[in-house]
Amino acid sequence: MRTLSLHRFEQHLAFTTSILRSVGAMRLEDAGRKSGQRHIRFAVDAPGAMAPSLARFKYEEWYERDRAGWRLSRYHYDYWDRLHGGRLGYHWHRLDRRDATYHAHCEPPDSESASGHFRFYEMDLFEAHEEFIRLYASEEPIDCASLRPLVLKGRRR
Repeated sequence: MRTLSLHRFEQHLAFTTSILRSVGAMRLEDAGRKSGQRHIRFAVDAPGAMAPSLARFKYEEWYERDRAGWRLSRYHYDYWDRLHGGRLGYHWHRLDRRDATYHAHCEPPDSESASGHFRFYEMDLFEAHEEFIRLYASEEPIDCASLRPLVLKGRRR
């Protein structure tokens, strides 16, 4: 995963903030700036202002400090469709005491069960946001049909 210099990290925060503010009411939490581990959380309710929220976007990134700056160590990028129901998320973190695994979570609107883990690949925040915004703007419900289950140690997750 990528490492950002201190300057590039601050640019990343500023650029991400400007993009997400254009979508709706945004909140930023930045914990651990002075420590060796940093957790960034962007939460956006769209459309924002006084209108009822039709969607929620949440982007979380965890970083570890190294000699070059901040190295991304895991992420959770999630979209909740409040109009139709459902959730789509792209995550990178440990599962079953293994190395961090890229995967997706998907709950279609008609599902009452918890989200399963699906096979996926590395995403950056902006790729995930582009996908989520496309879904939000289309007003189409989340569809999980094309995702394939993630199998760890011979069992489905």
